[in-house]
Amino acid sequence: MTAPVVPQLKSFDLANASKLSNDELLAFMRHDAHRIEKSFYNRIFHSKRDFYESRRQNVKACIALLKQRGFDTSEPTVAWADRIASEFAALEDTFIKPHSTAAKAVDVSRADEIIGLAASRRSSRVWANAQPDNEQLVAFARKMIDAGRWAPNSGDRQPWRFLIMVEQDEKHLLKHVKEQHCYDAPCLIFVGADRRVYGGLGDNEAGLHIDGGAAIMQMVLAAHASHFGVCWNHFSRDLIESRPRNGEIYRAFAEKMGIPDHIEPIAIVAFGNAAFHPPVPPRMAVESLLLREPRVGR
Repeated sequence: MTAPVVPQLKSFDLANASKLSNDELLAFMRHDAHRIEKSFYNRIFHSKRDFYESRRQNVKACIALLKQRGFDTSEPTVAWADRIASEFAALEDTFIKPHSTAAKAVDVSRADEIIGLAASRRSSRVWANAQPDNEQLVAFARKMIDAGRWAPNSGDRQPWRFLIMVEQDEKHLLKHVKEQHCYDAPCLIFVGADRRVYGGLGDNEAGLHIDGGAAIMQMVLAAHASHFGVCWNHFSRDLIESRPRNGEIYRAFAEKMGIPDHIEPIAIVAFGNAAFHPPVPPRMAVESLLLREPRVGR
């Protein structure tokens, strides 16, 4: 399976904006609005005002095109970007300061809760006979996606795209490319990323996999915290291209499930009621993972 040629832009180009899909316009809009807001935190807005004015014009152009196409501009990210562009000159006083929250006192013990949750997670590959019904599984899959969409991501592009599968004929399209514990799981969530919204590095764009992994981990922890069994299954291009048969299976799967060529496959997340949780896999000590001991001034 060779990566399809998908046009990418290194930055938003007003001359070609009308050729972009709504998804691309939204991603570039969020990206440039994010750059404007971030400039205040980096204390570089005033020294590079002309550059950020050009970012503002990009945001306004995206929103204008979306309006022309009848897109609902009350959508939350559009409303946010519109405010960034509209309050550009006084953004720190009218938007950032009024809507920021005070930093809380540091409490390092709170980290133990997260570490405990993460350390107790296991990849489930044996499923119980009794499972929630499909409507319940789909409802919880949406909750997992809700957890994933709050993950950090490159330039606020929010590139993730998901597909929920509970019907056996859909899940079994993955036979011979994924193991039985995956395609026989009660519910599967395909995780992909829109390759068009990154630009610059073409097929070597690592950001989409980093962004995908960040979202998936939050999805997995949400399922684990709810006592579902869950397993993150590798499903990116290196696996799909590892043998011709895998590529054929993926192409048939993508066609049947309506996955466009510009969606880069990343993973399949499987979840449901686990038959049991497997033994704790040993992990290397923190000290073994450090490239060197930190230097601490005396």
